[in-house]
Amino acid sequence: MAKKPLSAWPWENLGSFKYVMYGPLAANVMYSWIYEDSYKHPWCVHILIICALRGFMHQLWSSYNNMLFLGNCRIKQQGVEFKQIDNEWDWDNFILLQGLLATMACLMFPSMDDEFPIWNTKGFITLMLLHVMVSEPLYYWMHRFFHGRYLFTHYHSLHHSSSVPHPFTAGHATFLEHLILSMVIGIPIMGSILMGSGSTSMIYGYVLGFDFMRCMGHTNVEVLHGAIFNKLPFLRYLIYTPT
Repeated sequence: MAKKPLSAWPWENLGSFKYVMYGPLAANVMYSWIYEDSYKHPWCVHILIICALRGFMHQLWSSYNNMLFLGNCRIKQQGVEFKQIDNEWDWDNFILLQGLLATMACLMFPSMDDEFPIWNTKGFITLMLLHVMVSEPLYYWMHRFFHGRYLFTHYHSLHHSSSVPHPFTAGHATFLEHLILSMVIGIPIMGSILMGSGSTSMIYGYVLGFDFMRCMGHTNVEVLHGAIFNKLPFLRYLIYTPT
């Protein structure tokens, strides 16, 4: 059966050579470091660092997922099979995608060349308002739509093909799904920046915090005991866990 539009990744046939697409960013950073007094495009550095940190975070969660000697309680008793490992091999495609989209955004808005302050309280407030009022509802309805018959069969079923939850499962989805998810993540960040209240800590904190919650929600161990949510029910709306 032919694949549906945007279900396949554009670089799925490149294998490990897909990482070459980080090359222009790395080359720009190296050129500025060697031949210029300061980075002409500081966002190149930040995009590379954020992409590296996101990959590292998923690796840390993957390690924690397997640390049963810590007394972690497995949700599903069976381990991850080799078939699932192979299917999720390109779990980090979304990091590359969002790195490329961030690069496009920086090129479209010249103001991104300016160094952001480390902290901006107004920016964090704006970010949280946009997240709660726009991104969260959008993410919820997007997820519901992808559980409809057509979208689930041709797109979202790939994500659910993993029988055992794993942090890498968070990134195991189709190109279309991650395009939409990129928009969900990008709205609070770009909204805050365009309102003139962006900051470096805001961007790092939001992106890494988003990944942290998604990794925790896809791990196969009980991170927080269910009794906590029985005593504090409102936490269900703040913390994303596998149980």
